[in-house]
Amino acid sequence: MGQEGFRILFVCTANICRSPMAEAMARETLSPHGTRVIVESAGVFGHEGSPIAPGSGAALDALGVVHAGHRGRMLTHAIVDGSDLILTMEVAHRNMIATQQPAAAGRTFTLREFARLVAGEPAPAGTEFADRARLLVTAAHLRRAQRPGIDDVPDPYGGPADGYHVCATLIRSELDIALGPLGK
Repeated sequence: MGQEGFRILFVCTANICRSPMAEAMARETLSPHGTRVIVESAGVFGHEGSPIAPGSGAALDALGVVHAGHRGRMLTHAIVDGSDLILTMEVAHRNMIATQQPAAAGRTFTLREFARLVAGEPAPAGTEFADRARLLVTAAHLRRAQRPGIDDVPDPYGGPADGYHVCATLIRSELDIALGPLGK
């Protein structure tokens, strides 16, 4: 897990659409915490070196979120091992990580699942961002089976422009809930 602070990893299929949008939005939201939080993304079938999908870039532009320089990358065991919180875009991504790396299962959630599990949670006690974040991950893991729901973020890849905007709006909404207890 992350040594220099708290490391959040977003995962989707190719790392050119949903996870880069989530990464850019989370990075912007968490920027006041500086180097105490590292935000990254990867794909289970990552398009290594590919730029963000044009529709995803346009959706982020419409929201005023900076995303320049993204390059897709493949999810590896080392990336998972170095992450304190892994937020996937689909249940299939979460299950793949948990199956291949069982030690990561307790810190791997879909974005929507994590948001649901921490919704309304007060900011955890602790002075350091990383301490508060780890307490929140533990709380979410402990209540995972108690709160089932819809967990996938629909993939807009290859669809119309408005699909990317709907996806970006959903990700933004879920991130606001998921990251709210950490303080902005």
